[in-house]
Amino acid sequence: MRQRTRIWGLTAGAALLAGAGIALMLPRHGGAAAEPGRDRRGVELTIYANDFAMAREVRPTSLSAGANRLRLLDVSRQLDPQSVSLRWMGEGTLPELVAQAYDLGVSGSEPLLHRYLGRQVEVVRYGDSGHEAERQKGALVVAGDGGSVLETNGQYVFNPTGEIVAPANGEIVTIPQLSVQATSAAARSADLEVAYLTRGLSWSADYVATLDPAGGAMRLDCWATVTNRTGVDYPAARVTLVAGSPNRAVVAADERSRHQVAGEAFAGNGRAAAYADAKTAGQPAAISMPGGSVQNVGDFHAYPIKNATTVAQEQMNRLLMLSSPAVLIKKDYSVRLPQLSAWDVELWDSRPEHSPARSLAGVSLSLTNDGRSGLGTPLPQGAIRFYEPAEGGSLRYVGAAQLENTPTDEHVSLTLGQAFDVYAETRVMRRQKVDRHTVRKTVQVILHNEKPAPVSVRLVQAVAGRFKISAEPLKHASLDAQTLQWTVPVASHAETTFTVTID
Repeated sequence: MRQRTRIWGLTAGAALLAGAGIALMLPRHGGAAAEPGRDRRGVELTIYANDFAMAREVRPTSLSAGANRLRLLDVSRQLDPQSVSLRWMGEGTLPELVAQAYDLGVSGSEPLLHRYLGRQVEVVRYGDSGHEAERQKGALVVAGDGGSVLETNGQYVFNPTGEIVAPANGEIVTIPQLSVQATSAAARSADLEVAYLTRGLSWSADYVATLDPAGGAMRLDCWATVTNRTGVDYPAARVTLVAGSPNRAVVAADERSRHQVAGEAFAGNGRAAAYADAKTAGQPAAISMPGGSVQNVGDFHAYPIKNATTVAQEQMNRLLMLSSPAVLIKKDYSVRLPQLSAWDVELWDSRPEHSPARSLAGVSLSLTNDGRSGLGTPLPQGAIRFYEPAEGGSLRYVGAAQLENTPTDEHVSLTLGQAFDVYAETRVMRRQKVDRHTVRKTVQVILHNEKPAPVSVRLVQAVAGRFKISAEPLKHASLDAQTLQWTVPVASHAETTFTVTID
């Protein structure tokens, strides 16, 4: 019969925990290390986008005169031990820091049992009544999946029957912690500032935009999603989010702790998007920054979050970064026509007249990131999801776009999708050989607008090779050397014919 597979944590003979593997016995008169407790003050997190952060906090400690060993619990499982910074707070004669160490702790009973190899343990056997019947002491020399071996009285006992009981005297570390050696001239209390870099913390921005049904404006809220996979909570933390990725040399202390979270919980400020009436054109409301203005950090931008929040482990916490009740926008409809060339290689080029190529108009919104438009602050990259009130006021999802890192005063164009009621029918009406090197093509585009309001549609035409325009109803704009553009107005519930001839 093999030993029982239960854990008993005992302090002064009283049971504390139940698990599997060994029983730990705490000595009656305390351990070898001073315990500063789990009091954590002034927690600050500076979080970067790509699984990288800096944590800073203050730990109140109590020191005795002479040498001290302080155990700092509740630290990240993925911290970089080489990045740890320790500093005593206050003035006058402060304790002296001698050394520091980081211990990952253990993740189960088997690794914990391995830490007792070569140490004295006891095997406790119980009778049928459940009371202790026998206790055997010895050194643990083998511990693993194949069983345990105890050395006692000059003999090896293989797989001893009973429970292995070992002392929990503070020398065996079971949970991740920093161990700090310090000397103090006298017994005193002192605050120790602890800072370190860690993986396991990251953030991303996403936006919720609610369009004004009358057009011309939208409400825009930017939310930051902070993900914590460090294995520790950060209570009442002051959070600063940095847009940008500085070079770093961070090595996680425990690569084993990296794992994906299934079914992440969402916590924090989870309010629904609501539309605030837009201000009149030319008088946008000022943007709201809950944490204050954006700060420049080198070549990056930092976004402080005003209110302290608990960043719990294995959670995705959503924090409001900025909000503007009325951002001035312009809706744009565009149709990209099939490429035109001198060769009859395009399928649409050879279609019969009754079978034109049909193209739906793309819908996009354009805005300028400045104060006049209701913004005027650097915008971090992220997805924007657009909603628009339907009849009766219920919100309906109308599309999404990706916003790149956008400095102040930059113009932005965001494509939402394809319009249902605006489309174009395109056909080549005539193909003529002008000379040995030139072909003249006449292209007809019929624009349809079934919406209750007039629209302007941008026609974008790519042309292969050298070309010139022989006839056009509207003056074109050149987007580049091979791309032309016309802006064509189309009345409500109407169609407009546009014809261009290109050599």
